[in-house]
Amino acid sequence: MLHKLKTMVLLLIAAIATMAPVCVLSGGDTSTTSSTIELGSRAIVEVIGENSEVRVRRVTSDSLELQATFYNSEFVDFYTQSLTSEPSEHFIISATTSTGGQTSANSIIELGIPDGVNLIVRTTNRPIIIAGAVLTSGELSTTNGKISVRNSTGDYDLETTNSEVTVQDVDGNVNISTTNAHVWFDGLITKGTNTISTTNGDIAVRLQAGSDVAVSGSTHNGEVTIESGDTGVTKYGDRATLEHSFTDGVATLNITNGPGAIHINPKIISVFDEDHVQPQTSR
Repeated sequence: MLHKLKTMVLLLIAAIATMAPVCVLSGGDTSTTSSTIELGSRAIVEVIGENSEVRVRRVTSDSLELQATFYNSEFVDFYTQSLTSEPSEHFIISATTSTGGQTSANSIIELGIPDGVNLIVRTTNRPIIIAGAVLTSGELSTTNGKISVRNSTGDYDLETTNSEVTVQDVDGNVNISTTNAHVWFDGLITKGTNTISTTNGDIAVRLQAGSDVAVSGSTHNGEVTIESGDTGVTKYGDRATLEHSFTDGVATLNITNGPGAIHINPKIISVFDEDHVQPQTSR
């Protein structure tokens, strides 16, 4: 009985230590911190930021690598929901100000993410940048901040407002939503239901070789082209719809815009081709 009681006490101490904040920072102009945490297979990593820029890259180990820079006296929690010393299945990073709202947070959170992680990022007014990640899924949302996902694998739900979304060389399902800004997409689509929507901006989509997708869409007060022509485009006054399949159309991609243009497989997408002209359109 005594042995069991000692064991329970040790487990409780371990649980409290695991769930407690790893780091709390305040004061000073600039502070930095770093941490490494071992993750379980297909773990959830959640980032909750107030005015935090979030940058994500791939690591080949089983451990998350965290480096954060704070400029305005942020209060930061890093903790896991695991109750034991086993690899974490749900790791949470939370960054807010420690000054009772008198100062805006201004953080840069850089993460090295192992393969297979489910990543959730919620921040405000700052960009989210994913480069070279191999995720199971990524749910990324910000307000008034750009989102960029490049050279990555996984199913991505991307949401922002008043800022561009750029997706290039991504293998997986995509759902993209913004307002008052452009969406630039260059990738492979072979499965599932995919969506792209914006308002008051252009949408340019380049489907890489091997894509197997039926594309549909609609807009108003904006030009619509498919491979720089109008085959598959139907116009009604200032409104236009499009329907076109690439290969057998196993996957689906629905595009909504208005006002704004939609270009499918344009010859040039300036942000990818290092050219400062807009996608070519038919006349």
